[in-house]
Amino acid sequence: MDLDPECLHQVEKKYSSEEDKKVGKLYLPNKSNRLKKRSEFLNLRNKCRTFHGKFVIVNIDKSSDLTKYGLTVSKKIGNAVKRNYLKRIFRSIIRNNWKNIKKPFSFEIIPKKKILHHTFTEIEKDLKEILNK
Repeated sequence: MDLDPECLHQVEKKYSSEEDKKVGKLYLPNKSNRLKKRSEFLNLRNKCRTFHGKFVIVNIDKSSDLTKYGLTVSKKIGNAVKRNYLKRIFRSIIRNNWKNIKKPFSFEIIPKKKILHHTFTEIEKDLKEILNK
């Protein structure tokens, strides 16, 4: 059963767009790039240098073999809805800038209380400045 040239062209288009998506995802962080356990956070804090921005505190360990990140949002920030909102914002910023992060190093992001009153772009700019040091 032979396909029409028109159908064949559409099938090729479909596969090429799926392949493009796969190539783009190679640069995104996955769950293995996250700090999850308490022991991982404690090890990071023992070896790290701390950088303070306008809206965030970032603990960075450049002696790490892999690039990993962790998010710590304390209850001082607000209720669970606000804390989860901030985590989604930080994951989005990391996802958008994953290619630009100088690898390998581990880092932890701790937002300051005044972060809730600022825009996404201001937060992203502050975090980029710290991570590019």
